[in-house]
Amino acid sequence: MTRSPVGGAAERPFAHLAEYLIALCRAARLPQRALARAANVSRGTVQRAESGTAPPSLAVLDAYVRACSGSPAEHARARLLRTRGRTAQRDRLRHLDAPASPLIHTEDDLGAALAAAYERAGAPSLSDARLTPGRSPLPRTTAWRIVKRRKLPPTAEQLVTFLTACGISPAEQRPYIDAYHRITADRGTRPLPPSRRRAGRLQRIPLSHGGTDGPPAFTDKISPPFQNLLTVLSPEDVEAVLTAGTARLFEERGRLNGTATAVPEWLATTALVGHRRRSHDDLPGQAPSAPSRTAAQADLGLHHSPAWPGPHR
Repeated sequence: MTRSPVGGAAERPFAHLAEYLIALCRAARLPQRALARAANVSRGTVQRAESGTAPPSLAVLDAYVRACSGSPAEHARARLLRTRGRTAQRDRLRHLDAPASPLIHTEDDLGAALAAAYERAGAPSLSDARLTPGRSPLPRTTAWRIVKRRKLPPTAEQLVTFLTACGISPAEQRPYIDAYHRITADRGTRPLPPSRRRAGRLQRIPLSHGGTDGPPAFTDKISPPFQNLLTVLSPEDVEAVLTAGTARLFEERGRLNGTATAVPEWLATTALVGHRRRSHDDLPGQAPSAPSRTAAQADLGLHHSPAWPGPHR
């Protein structure tokens, strides 16, 4: 069967690939039916691969070139044209404004560079372990967040997995890895942005409850992982975590010392109010009932403390 070259390469992102496949088929002197039988695919699959409107899968592409007795160089060329077509089809690379790998200085630079590497690779399936044999696995959600510039890889090993799946050679990976180590080291020592500090700041305890009205001097005692956790919790969740954890600390210290360590009155009041609020939220339309002392103790994990004070009256 005689084929005409596929035109409109600028309009169809896979037109160049289609022209290349048709040229291979003509050189092999194979009509479409014979090519389909040799590649073990349907004739419709061959026609779609030669149409230039959609990319053939990698398996179909390899079978097509193999049926045409293509060389390793021709296999590589066909895959490269498919990758370029995918990049043109998605049309996201020009919007990233990503720097070259040696010019990565900030976290935003690295995020844009990684997203650009993914687009230049033709948006490969990053969850396919066959692309990165022997590498640290990259969870699908983590890969999605990297591509969407929501976060950086959690570890340098997963960064290497990402770059390897994007077809970047080990020698070309070095600038990315150096920038990653530099940026993550700086991020671990610098203060959080003001907006994130406001979202996760701890409320001061007033003097009437045994606290201080001055600026909090204890935030430097919180390790960076827990500081990051506080930024994603609501103020109510932070209060609930601190209330339950502090009450459990009082109980454990009293148990280890062989004495009954009294829970401060303000903490007991906070626990009772929080328990009443959660009970009311669980049963909309009903008035909140006063929790029993046993229920409040169970809510805080205090099952055996004999020094539990009554509710604040």
